[in-house]
Amino acid sequence: MTTYKFFKNWRALLFIISIFTLNEAFAQHSISGTIKMYNQRMITLEMLRGDTRLAIDSVRTDDNGHFSLEAKTWYLPAMYLISTDDGNVFKIIYNNQNVQFISDQAEQDAMVQFIGSDENKLWYEYSILKNNVRARQELIKPILQQYPPDEAFYKSAADTYNQLQLKLKRKADSIYNHRPETMAARLIRADVPPVIDLKLPFDQQRQELITHFFDDTDFADTILLFSDVLTTKMIDFLALHQRPGMDMPELQLQFMRALDVVMLNASVEKKTYLFALEYFLDGFARMGFAGITDYLSNLPHLNQECMDIETLTEIERVAGPHRRIITGSAAPDIAMNDIEGHPFNLEEIKGRMKILLFWSVNCPHCLKILPEIKNLTTKFTDVRVISFVISQDQKQLRDIIASEKLEWHHLSDGLGWQSPVVESYMVYGTPTIFVLDAQNNILSKPSGIEELEAVLTKQSEMP
Repeated sequence: MTTYKFFKNWRALLFIISIFTLNEAFAQHSISGTIKMYNQRMITLEMLRGDTRLAIDSVRTDDNGHFSLEAKTWYLPAMYLISTDDGNVFKIIYNNQNVQFISDQAEQDAMVQFIGSDENKLWYEYSILKNNVRARQELIKPILQQYPPDEAFYKSAADTYNQLQLKLKRKADSIYNHRPETMAARLIRADVPPVIDLKLPFDQQRQELITHFFDDTDFADTILLFSDVLTTKMIDFLALHQRPGMDMPELQLQFMRALDVVMLNASVEKKTYLFALEYFLDGFARMGFAGITDYLSNLPHLNQECMDIETLTEIERVAGPHRRIITGSAAPDIAMNDIEGHPFNLEEIKGRMKILLFWSVNCPHCLKILPEIKNLTTKFTDVRVISFVISQDQKQLRDIIASEKLEWHHLSDGLGWQSPVVESYMVYGTPTIFVLDAQNNILSKPSGIEELEAVLTKQSEMP
């Protein structure tokens, strides 16, 4: 997909407003630092919630690269980013304590020294070791995958790999056992990867890794939601289920199996469950994985008999819009004038299969797929095409329709991504395709022209 919807994160904004107290009195804590050679330039403080970055303050450094931000009373204990104007970031933990650091440069992998901030010293101590361990493990992996296991060189490489992963695990355990009260310890405990038994066959190693991946992840600890630790860990878990050569249906099936495990783990805490549900629904919808969004929107692991009305309402807010466009459901009605001013009502167009295409004049993939869909309509003559154009450039739209000779129903309300039709069909990017049956039920949500042709072929062969 080439064109994507720009989301102004209103829920995040409302979240910030909800924690913003009417009294804006400053707390006694500050977040300060010195970034060498980064003089008279902007610094932005962003709070993390999963992988969503919420900008909450900014300041310009002085002639020595120094800045200081006074922490407001409403700053939550969370992982924050110190973001430079050229896109580099420094992760910090704020837990109602002063944060002060010195960096030798404004680069992502710069050496950072924290002064009097135990939370950050612990986190950076662990992070530096983790990065070092991972870099060395990546060098060893090709040996473990390709070298004969009975050779001494393989055994030496395996021993080194084991020592590295045990070193990281012991470090994480030591921090958690000695400083369990710190946020850093809780984040580190959730972040550290499981130890792999290299004596097992590769497939068994993968299965053991999948089985024990979340052993040290406390899904009931909602502090994880205010960092990128949990989202990164969940995505890494999904990646374990992906293998080379998988086609789209097989990949979606494997991801659904992984998500079943994740959501079941998340169900121990309502806030974590809702966070994970929204995160995955939005993410997979953006990627066009319609089978997964259909699956997730009907998948509350929480016991509904024990749920309060607020949680049920939140689940409906998150999953309800997706559930209304799952395969087999009635397509949301579209009633408006077409681009020529003629009345159009989807409800009145029944009796034939339909392709509903959302596209944009500025989307190269859309322009490529238009003639391909046109060719399909010559092969499947009983299929109608309804084109909904998200772009607001009417002249360019008419030029494309004329040059490609697209004799379809063309709709455009001029509202772009804010269109109620776009929102009702949960369109996150273009091109997006729906196949509707003769009664306007959603038959399929193909991810491309090949899948679309396969759906049309299957339907044409049915008695």
